[in-house]
Amino acid sequence: MGRQTKPLSDTEVKAAKPRETDYSLYDGDGLELVIKTTGSKLWQYRYYRPLTKKRAKLSFGTYPAVTLADARKRRTESKSLLTKNIDPQEHILEQQRQMREIRANTFKVVTERWLQVKKSSITEDYATDIWRSLEKDIFPAIGDLCITDIKARTLIQAVQPVQTRGALETVRRLCQRINEVMIYAVNTGLINDAPSVHISKAFEKPIKKHMPTIRPEQLPHLMNTMRLALLNK
Repeated sequence: MGRQTKPLSDTEVKAAKPRETDYSLYDGDGLELVIKTTGSKLWQYRYYRPLTKKRAKLSFGTYPAVTLADARKRRTESKSLLTKNIDPQEHILEQQRQMREIRANTFKVVTERWLQVKKSSITEDYATDIWRSLEKDIFPAIGDLCITDIKARTLIQAVQPVQTRGALETVRRLCQRINEVMIYAVNTGLINDAPSVHISKAFEKPIKKHMPTIRPEQLPHLMNTMRLALLNK
C-alpha cells in the first residue's frame, strides 16, 4: 500500500514556523504548504500535465490570504480539469487572456476607436455630441461589456429607458450610432455579424413635424399684414 498522507489541520498551518531552509507540509493529493525561510507560506499544487505527463507546480497563493479550505477547493477544481485532460495552469492562462480581451474590446473602448475614425468626416462639435449621447444613455448599461457578448436584446434593453422617457428622436439617433459602432466591430474583425442592424424596429418612430403652410387665399391678407407692419416701424 502507498503511504497515506495525513491531511493538515488549520492549527498546523497556522503554527508552522520558518526554518533555516524552505520546507513543505503535505495535505495530500498534490497539495502542499511551502514555508519559506522568510516566514511566508505558499500553497502549491503538484500534478502531471495531461499531454506530456511531465511534473508541474501550480501556485494557489499565500496563507493566510488563501486559507486551507480555499486551497483544498482549488485543488478539487484543478483535479476536475485534469480528468478532462485540461492543464489547470493553461486553463488559468486562457482565462487571463480572455479577461485581457474583454478589457481591450468593451463597447466603450470600441466606440472610442470608431469615433476616432469617424472624426475625419465630421465636425468636432458633432463628434462631441455623439460621445455625450452615448456616455449619458448607453455606456452606463453596456459600456463595460465585451463587444462579443453583446446581442440585439442587450442593445434594446440599453435603449429602452430612453423611449420610456419619451425621447423618440434620441432613440433614433442612438440606434443609428450604436449600429455604426457594431458595424465597425465587424469590419475590424472583432465580431462576425452586427446584432444592431434591426434594433430600431423595436422602438416607436418619432413623429415628423411638418412646417406650417398657408393656403393660397390667405396670401393677400398675409402680405397686407406684413406691409402694415413695415409702415408702422
